[in-house]
Amino acid sequence: MIRAADNMIIISFAALSQLPMKIINYILKSVSWLGFIIIFLLAAYLLVSNLGIYGEYRTFSVRSGSMEPAISTGDIIIVKKEEGYQVNDIITFVNEEDRIITHRIIKDNVQNENYITQGDANATSDEDEVSDRQIVGRVQAVIPRLGFLVAFGQTKAGFIALLLIPVTLFVLDELLKLKDKHD
Repeated sequence: MIRAADNMIIISFAALSQLPMKIINYILKSVSWLGFIIIFLLAAYLLVSNLGIYGEYRTFSVRSGSMEPAISTGDIIIVKKEEGYQVNDIITFVNEEDRIITHRIIKDNVQNENYITQGDANATSDEDEVSDRQIVGRVQAVIPRLGFLVAFGQTKAGFIALLLIPVTLFVLDELLKLKDKHD
């Protein structure tokens, strides 16, 4: 039953069961294709980040808020190695503890050819200076919030939600098509 109440449309489960099969098929197909697109994008991200397929470009998922508001937790950054860097460049580097850090260059130490960096959200600069050999590259682009989806996709629940559910919906859609052909 569908009825209007206070400018709202209320749909009961009985009304949903009366929807034409074409609409149900369309919904199932749309959701399954959306799932496949998400899986494809996640696979592409993993290939690009792990294999460096696009030459000097690398991708990283941001896991801290030290660069907010410019780069937020959960963002994906695309980084490229360059010949030189300057003040205000946002760079990704490997620190002395082998951690990958993304911070802004705030000062160029010309004497020893190192850089002084600081996260935009941090009150003080980083303790250690960064040399050219430590720098992975300069941030070229930021893809907001995609890192959360990537992290979710790497869990068991994420695997189920992003792979098995769309596949199941696709199979259901195909079974409904077969049923319609036989009816």
